[in-house]
Amino acid sequence: MTSEPAYIAISAAKKKSLIDSIPADWRVEVPTDVDNLTKFAETCGVLTDKEVEITSNYDAVGLLELVHSGVYTSLEVTVAFCKRAALAHQAINCCTEMFFERAYEVAKKQDEYFAKTGKPVGPLHGLPISIKDSYNLKGIDSTIGMPAYVNMPEPASSAIVEVMESLGAIMYVKTNVPQSMMVLDTENNLIGPTRNAYSKYITAAGSSGGAGAIVAFRGSLIGMATDIGGSIRVPAFCNGSFGIKPSSGRLPYHNIKGYWPDGEDVTGVLCVDGPVTTSARDLELIVRSIAKAEPWLVDPSCARLPWVDPEPLDRPLRVGVIRGVKTYEPITSIYASFIDKVSTAGHELIDMELLYGDELSDLATAFFKADGGEFLQKICAKSGEPLTDAVADGGLYPCEPIDLIRFWALSHKRATKQHEWLQYWLDTATKTKDGKPVDVILLPAQPQLPRPKEPLTSNTVILAWNTLDYPAAIFPVETIDLSKKKYTFEFPSPVTEAEHRLEALFPDDRTKAYQGFPVGLQLVGRKQDEAGLLQAVKILEALAEK
Repeated sequence: MTSEPAYIAISAAKKKSLIDSIPADWRVEVPTDVDNLTKFAETCGVLTDKEVEITSNYDAVGLLELVHSGVYTSLEVTVAFCKRAALAHQAINCCTEMFFERAYEVAKKQDEYFAKTGKPVGPLHGLPISIKDSYNLKGIDSTIGMPAYVNMPEPASSAIVEVMESLGAIMYVKTNVPQSMMVLDTENNLIGPTRNAYSKYITAAGSSGGAGAIVAFRGSLIGMATDIGGSIRVPAFCNGSFGIKPSSGRLPYHNIKGYWPDGEDVTGVLCVDGPVTTSARDLELIVRSIAKAEPWLVDPSCARLPWVDPEPLDRPLRVGVIRGVKTYEPITSIYASFIDKVSTAGHELIDMELLYGDELSDLATAFFKADGGEFLQKICAKSGEPLTDAVADGGLYPCEPIDLIRFWALSHKRATKQHEWLQYWLDTATKTKDGKPVDVILLPAQPQLPRPKEPLTSNTVILAWNTLDYPAAIFPVETIDLSKKKYTFEFPSPVTEAEHRLEALFPDDRTKAYQGFPVGLQLVGRKQDEAGLLQAVKILEALAEK
């Protein structure tokens, strides 16, 4: 008689432990006849009126203003978000760890300090922040979706976690990731799939799908995540939220867990950490706060690059616009409409192209294949788990590893393209009115609306900026309202077997899944100019709201 693989029992026990960690009076039956669950927490009866107000009515900047003025205590805010995160997990399966008692203890100490001094412990005092499962927290598992890593608590926290806690942030949950963290759909053999709060017919994306989903559900206002090939920006896009991928060296990355052999995370295309949020100013809050904490003192890979708040802009933005990317409705129309808004507002538009886009995308993919997926397969073998459909369909693993000579050749090509792109950006000065290069570049976040599973079409608009190491942000520009406007919905015709399977997952009426969905675009800045990029995001966000 053949015994079942170990991962099956490990997964069952892990899922049970997560539900067991939720207090009995917070447990709910999630309706199966309601597709959009973004308001479920407000109507299910678990949250008090004050807790609904705390979790629903503010972004992080607004909430912190109230906490730091004594309107709310850290403990009140922490309990409210622990409750809403517990509801989020039951509704959309977005958490991998919930450690509420730990969060309460931190909040109580903050309240004692505030009562004694009248001051917050730091700029993030009283703010619960969810962290992607790859972020290590001392004494807590970092399973990264792999059964083999269960019951292996981490001996030390990630550098960025230590910095955030020193600033007053409160850790309370970790969020779900896909197997391998190298696919754009969050599903694994441990926790299972994370669904999108807007619709079960829309992917939560990946690899930071849990981070994107919990923010859309408002079980967190800031979900810390990572991005090596779109893993912040694609979930932000697919969950109707804001997100930023900084340049490498801006935020501390030391001791964040991955699937690759030690050392591979500090070579080739570098993974970076950053947030998914509910507002543009929250992106700025968290990036600025961490950057101002001198992270180079805890992580030598951080550039000694003091944060400088930009002066208020007294001129129009110079915006590079990339129009030549193949897109599908309604992305095509939404993008064109927003470009018109930017122009009407008086900002200067300069036509650009996604120079070397396919080559930059292919370069990133080549780096991702460096070890041939051997490390991932070794981890899977420890518990007997198979590759998930997303990984099997993703085209990365298994594959042939590359040798050192090939790796050097790829690195040389990347450096060459980075230099050519630097010159291409500088050359835009010949086209602007004042003879200076464009401030930012505007382009789509994805060619089409998010589909029920991983978007398998071209990811060039995302991957190019990882290879170039430019900061890039996602921000919503239009919420689909079928009662006010007629939209056309197009999707690429299926080609592969996986895409044909995807087609079968759509509802008969594809439009219904997108009612109320905020559609975002992508804005790119110059390397390590996160401050300038975020200033531009806030300016353009204001146009989107008009």
